[in-house]
Amino acid sequence: MDELARLADEYGSGELRLTVEQNIVIPNIENSMLEKLLREPILKDRFLPEPPILMKGLVACTGNQFCGQAIIETKARAMKVTEEVERLVSVSRPVRMHWTGCPNTCGQGPGGGYRVHGDLVPVVVDILVSHFGAVPREREEGED
Repeated sequence: MDELARLADEYGSGELRLTVEQNIVIPNIENSMLEKLLREPILKDRFLPEPPILMKGLVACTGNQFCGQAIIETKARAMKVTEEVERLVSVSRPVRMHWTGCPNTCGQGPGGGYRVHGDLVPVVVDILVSHFGAVPREREEGED
């Protein structure tokens, strides 16, 4: 956050905004400064201005690290599963994945806390292929 605050001071009006989709907005950037801002290292490896489709639609509550009611750690788990799924399938349309660690639904997903046993990656891949038109990456590469 300190680095994002520095960018807001240097390139914008010193203001950061957070959206309900967990995005960060740096308002009031002059067009002439945009190219230089986009070369900042944190925007190349941590906070991508144009993340992959699945990462773009990912929302997770704070999880048990910061919430006493959460049953599971959500943020790191959501990131890891999404990164692994993106390596396995190509998605061409927006998909929103919500991770909620307890019945309060702070992750904006369906109510109820769920314990997942085993590997969640194949389950998500199967859902994306079956219901959202995702294409397995090995098939996508073989079609070239």
